[in-house]
Amino acid sequence: MNKVILLQIVSNFISEILKFFCSSNVRTLAEIEDELFRMTKAFIREIVKAYFELVDEAILKDKTSRKQRGLVVERREDRRSLYTIFGDISFKRTYYFDKSHKKYVYPLDEALRLDKRQRLSKTVTVKLVETAGQVSYAKSSMNVTEGELSKQTVKNKIHSLNLEALKVEVPKKRGVEVLHIDADEDHASLQNGRSTNLPLVCIYEGTFKEGSKNRCINPIYMSGYGKDTDEFWLEVADRIYELYDPEDIKGIYIHGDGANWIKEGISWLPESKLVLDKFHLNKAILESTARQPEKRRDIYRAINTNDSNFFKKITSEMFKCASSERERKMIADFRRYITNNWQSITIRNEEDCGSSSPEGHISHVLSSRLSSRPMAWSRKGLKNVSALRAYICSGGKVKAEHVRGNDQKGDKTDKRHNFTLNLEDIFSSTVSEIGSITVLGTGKVTPLYTTLKGICHSGFDFS
Repeated sequence: MNKVILLQIVSNFISEILKFFCSSNVRTLAEIEDELFRMTKAFIREIVKAYFELVDEAILKDKTSRKQRGLVVERREDRRSLYTIFGDISFKRTYYFDKSHKKYVYPLDEALRLDKRQRLSKTVTVKLVETAGQVSYAKSSMNVTEGELSKQTVKNKIHSLNLEALKVEVPKKRGVEVLHIDADEDHASLQNGRSTNLPLVCIYEGTFKEGSKNRCINPIYMSGYGKDTDEFWLEVADRIYELYDPEDIKGIYIHGDGANWIKEGISWLPESKLVLDKFHLNKAILESTARQPEKRRDIYRAINTNDSNFFKKITSEMFKCASSERERKMIADFRRYITNNWQSITIRNEEDCGSSSPEGHISHVLSSRLSSRPMAWSRKGLKNVSALRAYICSGGKVKAEHVRGNDQKGDKTDKRHNFTLNLEDIFSSTVSEIGSITVLGTGKVTPLYTTLKGICHSGFDFS
């Protein structure tokens, strides 16, 4: 890419804009913005294509370095395509035989840090995965690439997530005396027609008031789908000790509905106590007294005064007054549920257990993406998206290294064959021409500005 090529690309871009504004077609403001955006992306693709081929030409002309590395030209102008945030970029590069290592290589791919199987740029991959954590695979493709990539491509990226790497890092361990864990589960449909449970926990340091809502302090979410109970709670315990100094922790409250898998957490976390959250308690009371609402006040009074005998007396009376076998069964199940969880209910009368909202976490983290609308999941997709949702809702940011198969091969190759070119030194005249383009002097951060500025400083990461 010399001065003539650069000026030709810029000239074509300007001509397109002039033709557009000189045409007699009546357009709305939105149509004008869309067309200008399309032309700008096309211009950026041409600039980046020329930049890639410029690097390839620089390697070809650097005969001294090629001789030292043992690179012999095999053939010219092999085509390759890379899908970027600006669209698909097709470019040519030179194929070499590496005499030192007895293999064929594309030095341009190494210089740009492109894996030989990499079809999408890191930026596109990250955006597709991030968006797929919020909306369907098809909508993710539409939002990021205007539907140019298939939903299967998005699905493949989700399935290739490195779940072990999806962990929010903290600069140092925090010291707190009391921790809270909200535990609950969502229910999602599988492609085989069955339903499955998705356990979720939220580790946090208490709550604070924000308007009319309670917000968790430093929440960390963890998805337990695909793991047995002991494995999941061991991971939770390990995560707590990574985040907090265990010597400072004086107590842990596990809030939940009393399910067996939640109770199992007590055996894994020392100084922990189970607290039946108010949502599930109130739900059980309302359902059991649907036909005898006058009993609700007495039930609440029995619970608030820790009077288990009074509670048993009230439920016995309810059982006798029940009008159907179905109602009697409901009352018997309710009595058993409260009795089995009596200590985790009345603990609120003796200790400040804080507020909790396991159901709210389920709705926010899992249901909004996985089960609130009719959809059927593969087990792999369900496991990866639930882990991704937990990571994002914990404040995590998706990075290229979170997607398997997107590791940059250039990092692993022999450093003697890992090309790093300083274009500012080699092509100072061309870079100077790029830098003189008016858009760089406006100060506005646009895709065009970012791309051209990146080229000028030889630091734009196209991969």
